[in-house]
Amino acid sequence: MTSEPAPVEGARRFRVGVDTGGTHTDLVVIDSATRRMHTHKVPSTLDDLTEGILDGLDQAIGAIGAERRAVEHFVYATTMVTNLIVEGVDAPVGLIATEGFRDVLEIARASRKPHIYDIQWRPPRPLVPRPLRIGVRERISHAGEVIEPLDEAGARAAIRQLRQAGCVSIAVCLLHAYANPAHERRIAALAAEDAPEIDVSLSSDIVREFREYERSSTTSLNAYVKRPLGRHLATLSAALEARGVPASPFIMRGNGGISTFRVAAQTPVAITHSGPMGGIIGGTAIAEACGISDIITLDMGGTSADVSLVLGGSPVLTTRGKLGAYPLLLPMLDLVTIGAGGGSIAHVDAGGAMRVGPRSAGARPGPACYGQGGTEPTVTDANLHAGRLNPGYFLAGRRQLDTALAETALRERLAKPLGIGVDAAAIGILAIAEAHMVNAIKVISVDRGHDPREFTLVGFGGAGPLHSMRLAEELGIHRVLIPPAPGNVSCMGLLAAHVRHDHALTRMILLGTAEPEAIAADLAEMALRATGDLEREGVPPDRRQLLATLDLRYQGQNYELGLPVAPDRLDAAELAALSERFHAEHERVYGYRLPGRAVQLVNLRIAAIGRVAQLAWPEVGTRKAPLAEAGRRNLLLPDGRVEAPVHRVQDLFAEDTIAGPAVVEYPGSTLFIPPGWTATFDRMRNAHLLHASAAGRETGR
Repeated sequence: MTSEPAPVEGARRFRVGVDTGGTHTDLVVIDSATRRMHTHKVPSTLDDLTEGILDGLDQAIGAIGAERRAVEHFVYATTMVTNLIVEGVDAPVGLIATEGFRDVLEIARASRKPHIYDIQWRPPRPLVPRPLRIGVRERISHAGEVIEPLDEAGARAAIRQLRQAGCVSIAVCLLHAYANPAHERRIAALAAEDAPEIDVSLSSDIVREFREYERSSTTSLNAYVKRPLGRHLATLSAALEARGVPASPFIMRGNGGISTFRVAAQTPVAITHSGPMGGIIGGTAIAEACGISDIITLDMGGTSADVSLVLGGSPVLTTRGKLGAYPLLLPMLDLVTIGAGGGSIAHVDAGGAMRVGPRSAGARPGPACYGQGGTEPTVTDANLHAGRLNPGYFLAGRRQLDTALAETALRERLAKPLGIGVDAAAIGILAIAEAHMVNAIKVISVDRGHDPREFTLVGFGGAGPLHSMRLAEELGIHRVLIPPAPGNVSCMGLLAAHVRHDHALTRMILLGTAEPEAIAADLAEMALRATGDLEREGVPPDRRQLLATLDLRYQGQNYELGLPVAPDRLDAAELAALSERFHAEHERVYGYRLPGRAVQLVNLRIAAIGRVAQLAWPEVGTRKAPLAEAGRRNLLLPDGRVEAPVHRVQDLFAEDTIAGPAVVEYPGSTLFIPPGWTATFDRMRNAHLLHASAAGRETGR
């Protein structure tokens, strides 16, 4: 890309991916010429994320004898945006709305899903408290016509009031601004005159779609995180430049694409779930290289587990996402996140039952076995006691685990209160954590109308390979794929991601009366803006791609289905064909069609994609000598203990086969192969696991 400086002539060139999570910061460094890959993992420095990133980069670069000036592509992912919202950090944010609509954030939707039967449930507190929500006189119709001009004096008064209240960021969300942004833009101009130090987020810049509550929520979320994320990205960018890294840094977005720090800072709400999105892209790219197109990804780290569905090699997008408890009206990869990670704490509740999560031990004090003062048993402690983790090879030996501390925590906090043995307590923790993840996979598959048995489960993250086979058994999945560096798949996904920007525009029209020329004109205008995005990102013309989609529904419905279209072929015949395509897609998704019901066009969408040179995964040859074990270990299984072989991934080659029970140790993860499963490694060191019940069937999909 033109935004990336030319490397030094004759120098080695590298691509670097960095994923900062709540527990660890993962790094991947790939030699662009030789395809050699180096992975690294360091503790996250939560007080100052930049410190851990720079330390990890220096260690990773230094380990392969490279120079910082040889970094030609740098991509970053962070949980910072999500953490700011989930942790409820107080931030002085104001909201300017159309008079009479200041309480949209508080009224929200008249729905208690998924808490219908919880009498203790209370709605989440609004991001912006009522004293900081101010209405101004103005009115624009849904068609974009000005009904009442903006009261500029009232708008200035609102800005002054919010400034005096200490607001450092203001969200502006006026009624029907998606159809005509003139009044919002005027308020932004007034704010620039009267309070230039305040950040302003306009709904018409962030999401030009109808649905007042979701649009207000998304704009308020953007205002809420804009200053802290902007400050962080500026600090990190300056630090990288000061250390001699020449590449313009990119960051992963919720839509599965990347953008430069400078562009991302303007719409930080689009960075939500940055790290997990990298995992989805990485898992998809690895599966694609193996010829597998339909997968379920499981990304289990230290704090949480994320699951997602990939159909035909493409991750599923949704515009009905959430950030914490708040709706997010932006395209993002569809995923389900639960509090089931290696650090998830097990406890006995008031009724005397064992529970696991969602509370996590985090990086500090961490699991009891870390020896950092933690005394509560976690999933990691249970895996260590079960013999699945090597106390001397955790993070490739950079951290020693204490089995005695893990056993003490299991005994004192669980076994004694429940009147059971320590082995039973450990097995119980693992079973409960796995049950939570099974339910999450059902939400992303069965609840979406897909049979998980028809998919390959791709397990990664530091803890994912420890549990993937047990989850597959519960779901009837016969095939599991474990990548060659499972603890660093999110980073690998960062380097496989393309630049992506999404534009949407609400146009509520019955498809039967729509004018093809008007739709094509709107799409053309959106395409110009999307092309401008790619130009600002430095994407050359030969790497640009624009994809158009129309959101359709039956008149009276509240949910839409997106169908791709070719803007240059839109005519009356194409719209008629589009209507039939919608009927067919509705029947596929929901099981029925309504041929007599009018089809309504709701939103126009354009996705602008800037293609990045794709990774070529490093390969290994076949074995020249007999397969040897790195050791043997006593494994705890539900029906007792058994001696099992232990292998190191760097000692494995293409076509090597290992039958369970067995353990394979990676520098940043561990693979547990239960009885009944067989792992076969390919030339990229992917582990293809097949259950005995599927023996003799075709292993690819």
